[in-house]
Amino acid sequence: MSHSTRLVSRHGLWSRPAHITTRAIMCQSRSNGTYQPPTPPPTKDNPHRNFWRSFGRPIAKVFLGAMVTYQLVYFTWLKLEAVEEKFDKDAEVKRLEAQLHGLTKDKDEPKNEKK
Repeated sequence: MSHSTRLVSRHGLWSRPAHITTRAIMCQSRSNGTYQPPTPPPTKDNPHRNFWRSFGRPIAKVFLGAMVTYQLVYFTWLKLEAVEEKFDKDAEVKRLEAQLHGLTKDKDEPKNEKK
C-alpha cells in the first residue's frame, strides 16, 4: 500500500490514493457543482395517488368555497332572523302598551265621573 493510505471515517474504512488530499476533493466537488442524485427505481402507477394528485387541489378549492358560502348564508340568515325577532318584539311591546293605555284610561274615567 505504498500509493494509498487507509483512513477511518465515521462510516467505516475507506482508502484513497496518497497524492489526493481532502482539500483537493473538496475543491473538485465544489467546482463540479452538477451533482446528480441517483435515479430512484421506477414505481408502479397508483390510481388512488394519481387521482388525488390530479384532482386533490380542485376538490379542496370547491370544498373551501362551499364552506365559505355556507357560512356567509348562515350568518346572513341569523342576522335577518334577529332583525325579524326584534321587529316582532317591538310590535308586541307597542300592542301591549296600547292595551295598557286603554285599560288605564278606562279606570281613570270612572274616578273622574265620581268626583
